[in-house]
Amino acid sequence: MLARGLSPDILPLHPRRQRDELLSSWIVRLARANRIKVHTLCIRLGGNMAPIWTRDVDRMAPAWLITRLSQLTARPESEIRQGTLADLAELIDVDHHPNGNATWLLPLGIWHRQRLKFGLQFCPICLRMDNAPYIRRAWRLAFYTECEHHHTLLADRCPKCAKPHAYFRGELGNRDAVAAPSMAFCSHCGYDLGSTPVDRFEWPDWQTTIAVRNVQFMCDFGWTTLDGKAYEKASELLLALRQLIKVLSSPTRDGQLYDAVADQVWPQGYEALGNRGESYERRGVAERHRLVYMATWLLQEWPHRFEMCMRNADARRSSLLSHIANCPPWFASQVHSGYDSSHVHKSVDLRTRSTHTSIAR
Repeated sequence: MLARGLSPDILPLHPRRQRDELLSSWIVRLARANRIKVHTLCIRLGGNMAPIWTRDVDRMAPAWLITRLSQLTARPESEIRQGTLADLAELIDVDHHPNGNATWLLPLGIWHRQRLKFGLQFCPICLRMDNAPYIRRAWRLAFYTECEHHHTLLADRCPKCAKPHAYFRGELGNRDAVAAPSMAFCSHCGYDLGSTPVDRFEWPDWQTTIAVRNVQFMCDFGWTTLDGKAYEKASELLLALRQLIKVLSSPTRDGQLYDAVADQVWPQGYEALGNRGESYERRGVAERHRLVYMATWLLQEWPHRFEMCMRNADARRSSLLSHIANCPPWFASQVHSGYDSSHVHKSVDLRTRSTHTSIAR
């Protein structure tokens, strides 16, 4: 007999979402809190054929799933929707396409229930220190490459088996198993991901290091500051960063901008960029971290650094304005008009190297 006031449609235990917890992470925790298999909970949510793990449910959570979760947990739909990447994209004001590639969102490469790409990052220290490990929304963002709490580079695969982190597969494949290891363990080989070796990317410029970390705070507030300027809309700064990163990693001559910036930041030698022309979201953590840092460095002391490096690289300005909608006026006007050379720091010639010294791990 049910206790008075308890609905038979509500799960006995329904822990609240943790800070910035991803929707799929919360679904896994709901199942484990109620001692049922994740697949069993998904059947209760939408039937045996419910397309939950065969798609990126955090990007394309259907309305019926949000409604059903609300019924099972007695939580408002608006609160549950905050666990989706669509909600995060709205917060930082960027275009979000549920299907196909999406700007700034890491792809998972879903095939059936498997994950073929490394689209989920994680902080080993966060997983190790959580009372109940869970997955953050920010870990799916391409420009979020450093843990804002521990200032270490994020990891994107198991160091033992080199597989993507598929935290929802803990008991999958074992018909009799209900209990599963926490989300801190690799579902493929059982390795404790909280023990993953951590790495720090030390920048020579502390001012830019702080600026990059401010960019990451957009995940919390939807706005940020850079070089004394406030950006009330995150999209304004992200659009400029996106265009700069596109040119920095270009396979054409415009990609010499990468060398021009690297010469200024690391005059003693720098790491060459691999796979020129590869989209930002498909790059590894270290390269994405380096590129967003370099783009942020260019936007500081605007437009002095930008003009100096553009002239050194002999890069075409037209590349910075191609395929961009709602370009920030301050960015577009500078790209169009250039800057009075008398106000720009003296440029230096590009150094030619047959090899580059790697200072970034």
